Amino acid sequence: MTLMSEVARVLSSPATRLLIVDDDERYARALRELLTESFSDLHITLVTTIDEACRRVDTAQVDVVILDLGLPDADGLEALERMHDCITEIPIIVLTARSDEALALAALQHGAEDYLVKDAVNHGMLTRSLRYALERHRVIRDLGRVTKELQIANSNLERLTLLDPLTELLNRRGLQQALSREIKRIDRENIDVLVLLVDIDDFKRVNDSFGHAVGDIALQEIAHRLQNCVRAVDYACRIGGDEFLLLLPNADRDEASRIAERARVSIATTIIQHSTGTLRMTASVAAMLLRRDTPSIDELLTRAHQLLQRSKRTGKNRVVYEDEEFEDTERRNNAQADLCTNLAQGKFLRTVKQPILRIADEVPVAYEFLSRYSDGVFEMPDNFFRVCAEKNVLTLVDHHCLRAAVRTSTSIHERARFHVNLFPSTLIAIPTEHLLSAFPQPIPPKTYCVEISEQQIIGDPSYLREPVQVLREAGLLIAIDDVGFGNSCLESLILLEPDIIKIEKRCIIGLSGDRMRIDSLRRYVNLAQTLKSQLVAEGVETQRELSVLRDLEVEYAQGFLWGRPA
Repeated sequence: MTLMSEVARVLSSPATRLLIVDDDERYARALRELLTESFSDLHITLVTTIDEACRRVDTAQVDVVILDLGLPDADGLEALERMHDCITEIPIIVLTARSDEALALAALQHGAEDYLVKDAVNHGMLTRSLRYALERHRVIRDLGRVTKELQIANSNLERLTLLDPLTELLNRRGLQQALSREIKRIDRENIDVLVLLVDIDDFKRVNDSFGHAVGDIALQEIAHRLQNCVRAVDYACRIGGDEFLLLLPNADRDEASRIAERARVSIATTIIQHSTGTLRMTASVAAMLLRRDTPSIDELLTRAHQLLQRSKRTGKNRVVYEDEEFEDTERRNNAQADLCTNLAQGKFLRTVKQPILRIADEVPVAYEFLSRYSDGVFEMPDNFFRVCAEKNVLTLVDHHCLRAAVRTSTSIHERARFHVNLFPSTLIAIPTEHLLSAFPQPIPPKTYCVEISEQQIIGDPSYLREPVQVLREAGLLIAIDDVGFGNSCLESLILLEPDIIKIEKRCIIGLSGDRMRIDSLRRYVNLAQTLKSQLVAEGVETQRELSVLRDLEVEYAQGFLWGRPA
């Protein structure tokens, strides 16, 4: 292949666009004609000033620039510097009338690809310079891309070496790094770091009775619940088998005690569905203070295991403390008793609302009402409902929450739909007429929507068909919530024929760029169309997620993108 044919191949690419910046219009036109004769597909634009060149670069693609250094609005190196300010990654070839070695050297030092003198340049020199400039930048660009990809790959590999592949919590190596880091903080900042060892009671029985596949699902669900129990600054780790460790930096003893109790209750109320029924588990938790003289995981676990063994002699499903001054057990039990007493009487409950928006114009069309307990420890419903379930007052408290939500809705005068939540167990335990009495009478048709979480439907959902039908005949809409994650069951959607399907937030958060999740969501869009149900995406936090939902023609959304519940 000849030099000219190779240059033609490179420069005649449809993507190659040349910008000539020269106020000598006659010379510039002659240069354009010369290059156009050789390379018919080369796109050439002529401008006479730096300002005009910068405007051109802002509005159109440019691949290479030929620049004169004697322009009306910039002279000498100033012209090159200003051009570089506009285009940081596009090759610039200086083609000027000035035969000045010092200026040529300075231009090259300031980033010019080549310095050519008009009187001395010939056709071959110019085409060679263009070819080399384009090839150099292509190589640099490709190298930069490959380098970035390698950095991302190395970062992902490093991350994977620190994570447990099943639960995506820290593994032992990741924990050791965190442990070393926090021991240094103990010395430097004189803070307390608390450790919680969580051991799943009789987990071997789960694997032996139901198989390792069910055991893996159980471990994944436990890991998710533990992550929801800790703070953003804490570390959640799986250290092997059925043991987890929570590292709580800068936590006081009361806070660590609350987290330990939340973790225990959360696991005790976990329900895993499988082919032959449901599975429940409990956990024993050892809580202790991290000491400077315990720098390794093995030393730490030795202390924790000794503590757990002493605890399990007196019973499982409890939290034990290395230092009894660490937590007053009686006070902790009293706090939970007070919580259940208050909630059973409907005390200290408040209601917040979160808008549901039409994606097309981001206008609120509905509000979901959510319950909160006026206490920092058990404020969120996931926390206080778990304690209520353990103390057998869940149905009573859920009924209080329903009435409080409906009362709050009556203070909103804008035209909108109001969503309230009910546990499936409440629908069964409380006569439907009593539930309906919580709503304004007569119930305005299609103004209220009762949300039922699919994740809380246990076994065959047909037991819900009759109460759901009664609610619907009374003018209420029905939504199936938390669809698409964990134990999602198509049978619930087909049997109950909801007016609204709400996609669980874990399917939405981080959706953009995840092809598998996008394809899965597309199937739910098709399913909703088949069932003639409206589709709501929960947990939308970014414009990128919203853009994906628009592309998929999802109608409605809610999430932190439009503010937290208030």
